[in-house]
Amino acid sequence: MSSNETIFQFCDNQGMMFLPKEKVEFSIFDKKVVDDVYFVKANLTLKDDITVQSKSQVDGILLDFNLIGDVSYKSKIHNYGFSTSNNRTDIELIKEESSESKAKRGEINKISLIVKKDFLVKNLPLNKKSDYVLNALEKNSCQELLKSEATNFLTNKILNQLYHFDMYEGNLGDIFLQSKVLELLYCEFFELFKEKTISKNSIVKFDEKDIQALYKAKELILSLQEDFTISTLSKKVALNEFKLKTGFKKYFNTSPGNLMIEQKMLKAKQLLETGEYNINEVSIILGYKYQQSFTATFNKYFRFNPKELLKIKKYY
Repeated sequence: MSSNETIFQFCDNQGMMFLPKEKVEFSIFDKKVVDDVYFVKANLTLKDDITVQSKSQVDGILLDFNLIGDVSYKSKIHNYGFSTSNNRTDIELIKEESSESKAKRGEINKISLIVKKDFLVKNLPLNKKSDYVLNALEKNSCQELLKSEATNFLTNKILNQLYHFDMYEGNLGDIFLQSKVLELLYCEFFELFKEKTISKNSIVKFDEKDIQALYKAKELILSLQEDFTISTLSKKVALNEFKLKTGFKKYFNTSPGNLMIEQKMLKAKQLLETGEYNINEVSIILGYKYQQSFTATFNKYFRFNPKELLKIKKYY
């Protein structure tokens, strides 16, 4: 950063903007609203035409709501760019990027939502558009404009409320901000992903490589050799999380998470029945950080407390 620039960091320091000090007066607010969703509100007064450099290491979707001002964006890495103007919504598929923005003298007011890949995996509906987006995020380059159009009435109403969210203070202010951001996400994602929704009995395409990855994932879970999460299992078998979950439902009539719990609980019961381990030791062996979490899961799965199993063993 040069001495003539002000740096603004956002999204847990995974994004940076370099603003020319002498040409810009600005007020920027950013906040993590829920896990993997970030809110940014920016008010800028430009004393002259400016060029702003930006860098990002985020994989996901950027929802950019331009309230006032004309701005053009251009990637410094990929052959990609677009322009936006007053009262416009632009939704981008983003990955690690370095970009350049140009704006004319005057006011720029905007609200942005940054949604990371993990949130998308957990919450997008089962349809071809979701599959396309999540597969694209697995690639080295996926910069793409998913939507660019005039902001609709309902979105404008929510944006107006968000723009003045700071009139609410303390915990109530946080609740208000979170509720409005999630409402905005729902409205935009509902429109973006509503077409061609796949029913439970619809066919999702899996090639031979995908099927092999699914069976490999199942074998790894059954082996209990590692304490996998959905994310680490997905990377281990080189299959994105969306296809991993959908494939398990299609081919094994369960989810990876449920199969993990099932195998851990069966193993736990087996270990406890030997009488060689106490509850805390078994919970550690199976990768639980807290014994209480293990006990609650065991109780939910078998409908009785692991202590009861130890009592029965001791009695006999």
